[in-house]
Amino acid sequence: MKIGIDARLYGVAGPGRYIKNLIKELEDLDTKNDYIIFVSKSGSNLYHPHNPRFKKWISDYKEYSIQEQTFFLRDLLQARLDLLHIPHFNIPILYPKKMVITIHDLIMHKSKTSEVTTLSAPKYLLKQFVYRFVTNIASFRASNIIVPSKSVGDDVVKMLKYANKDKTFVTYEGVDSELLALDNYDKKKSLMRLEEMRIVDNYFLYVGSAYPHKNLNMLLVSYKELLEKLNVRAQLVFAGRIDDFSQRLAGFSHALNLDGKVIYAARFSETPFVTETDLAMLYKSASVYVFPSLMEGFSITPLEAQAFGVPVLLSDIETHREVFGDSVMYFDPKSTIDLSENMKEIYNNEVLKQELIEKGYENVKKYSWKNMASETLKVYEGSV
Repeated sequence: MKIGIDARLYGVAGPGRYIKNLIKELEDLDTKNDYIIFVSKSGSNLYHPHNPRFKKWISDYKEYSIQEQTFFLRDLLQARLDLLHIPHFNIPILYPKKMVITIHDLIMHKSKTSEVTTLSAPKYLLKQFVYRFVTNIASFRASNIIVPSKSVGDDVVKMLKYANKDKTFVTYEGVDSELLALDNYDKKKSLMRLEEMRIVDNYFLYVGSAYPHKNLNMLLVSYKELLEKLNVRAQLVFAGRIDDFSQRLAGFSHALNLDGKVIYAARFSETPFVTETDLAMLYKSASVYVFPSLMEGFSITPLEAQAFGVPVLLSDIETHREVFGDSVMYFDPKSTIDLSENMKEIYNNEVLKQELIEKGYENVKKYSWKNMASETLKVYEGSV
């Protein structure tokens, strides 16, 4: 069987990490099928096959574009695939052959206002219309649909007209082994790097984007209450991309007079991102990991924090209960008081911290990219 994987987002944000680890593990697992990996020019510099059954095909066409629907479609047809895997919802809608898609979440389906974008309201409404149209077409055309959690699977069946339980499969994700391999903790070097970032105290850590559903304004308000009313001395570190959303967040933290207390780690990087080396160091040195998101498909970064031995404080949402069970401390993501009080409790209670660290290590063992790839391969085989 010849399988194509759309890897144009290879290495880019959450979907890119999923794609990278899927391909890496499939190269180790699959000795029967042949693969065509469609990458962008930048992705081609990052991806180098080690399994002779895997071949690169450069398709440098922007996602969600006319080129994707025309030139990328041409590439796919020329490849003469038996099965295509689109690890996102953005299918070339005229592609006529068998395909599998991955839907990581339906957050855009649930978002009702243009507050979640930097586009003007008319452009956002058009974008959301196209998104809903393409997603529903994808669910109709796909032989099977892969999701990262049962809660996303339930959303897919409920919110997409052509999806059903029989063709929806959960493949839980994992922690990137290459990130964990950077855990060469040198206390002196770490302290020097932390000082370069203006981190001079114990700190709460958040890793991820600053999109509105991440609920970070609420985290900042709770953090201010923690400092002023609950007398806890600690910094708050955000490790995410520098973009319009993070700039808005920085403006809000400035308005709350939190300069010097809230640190945006990417500002001390040569790129708009926090490097993987810095990320591993930030995880390893953190006192507590806090993640206040209102909606998630899986939540990899809290799992990464657990793998690095950091106690985790999570928003009490369905996905988190499914993935993390009792291995974390939960809070009401709509209550600043509940969050600030829980931040104080987890920060000060060393017995609780150690209990959560130990539970976290056990929880991480349940998830791996290898298992995810193995389950994905089963979906491939059942799709043709």
